[in-house]
Amino acid sequence: MTTIDQIRQRLAEIQAAVSGVKRAYTRAPQALADSDLPAFCTFAGGSVINPISETLIEETRTWLMRLYVKPILSGIDGEAEKAAEEFLIQVRNTFLSHPQLGKGTKDAVLSFVEKVVWLGDNGIQILPYAGQNYLGVEFRVNIVTIVPLTIAKYE
Repeated sequence: MTTIDQIRQRLAEIQAAVSGVKRAYTRAPQALADSDLPAFCTFAGGSVINPISETLIEETRTWLMRLYVKPILSGIDGEAEKAAEEFLIQVRNTFLSHPQLGKGTKDAVLSFVEKVVWLGDNGIQILPYAGQNYLGVEFRVNIVTIVPLTIAKYE
């Protein structure tokens, strides 16, 4: 399992712990079932690297965690927005309670994760997915990891 897969899995575990979230996908599905909502889909965003030595780098990657709450035009006026509002604080507090992406038990952190920086959210917005529009929230987190490099022969 790669470090990307391990981070994606850990993010999904923490997302699933948020009260009211029905599903936290580790990989984006072909479509979102209404019965699975509210559901998280997480995407690896851009990264920047900082060389530490010839064989070690520090990589900071932004992770985009999109919470799809309700399909647009469903329910009564304001219902979808109200449902999304409750997650603004709950998701933030859940992630801030896991500052190293641990599981809350001894030695349950990912050893290569150096730092986790909560970047907040983009507010309640329309999030498209597989041709359907949903009301939801995109949360962002930067995860700093230490990555060993293998130098090519004769370099």
